[in-house]
Order: sequence, then C-alpha cells, then structure tokens
Amino acid sequence: MNPLRAKLSAFAISSFFVGIAGALFFSVYLGAVEVGEAFGINKSFLVLFMVIIGGLGSIFGSFAGAAFLVLLPVLLKNFLVGGLGWPTDLAAHLEFMIVGALIIVFLVLEPHGLAQLWRVAKEKLRLWPFPH
Repeated sequence: MNPLRAKLSAFAISSFFVGIAGALFFSVYLGAVEVGEAFGINKSFLVLFMVIIGGLGSIFGSFAGAAFLVLLPVLLKNFLVGGLGWPTDLAAHLEFMIVGALIIVFLVLEPHGLAQLWRVAKEKLRLWPFPH
C-alpha cells in the first residue's frame, strides 16, 4: 500500500465532508434553512412509532405503520367528533392514549408489528378452504 496515496485520499475525503458541513452550517447561519421547526422531536417520535407499530425490520411494516398512524387520527376525529359529537380536545387526548396503548401492545404481544399480522393473515387465507 502506498502511504502517500492513502494519506492524500484520506485528506481529500475528509476535506469533502468538512466542506459540505461548512456549506450546510453557513446556510443555517444565513437563515436559508431552518432545522428546528421542520423536523422536531414530535416528528422524530412519530417516525419511531410508525416503525414500531409497522414492524421492526420490515420495509412493508414501515409503510403499513406510516399509513396506520396517518389514517388513525383522521378516522378517530371523524368518528368521535363528527359521529358521536365529542369535544375535539377530548378526541385528541384519546388519540394519544390509543397510540400509546397500541405501542405497548405491539411491543409486548407482537414485536414484528403489522407486517407479521399481514403475513399470518395471508398464510391463513392461502390455506383457508383446506386447513391441514
């Protein structure tokens, strides 16, 4: 191995990354990009919950968890506020309680999440007329 070539390539790669970091820092300093409000801690937790409910280690589970956590608040608000006439603040708090309970249930009872439930349902439907 040529030490000169290894040192120069390490210097070039590190210089590239430092240059990109400096450009990003300068754009934040100028105010062209805002980091804090676009992707806050609530959005981070929502992404984590999507992965947990969808299924750990599954691409389909991540998409299923995302669809579930996007559609769940809409359906709950339409049902509770529109159908039953509950106040919106009570429906919002009930939504948080339901999502928290679902996270606990999926972590304890079904760690592979909605992806595993989908796999089991497909297998049962595949064998449905003749279970042997």
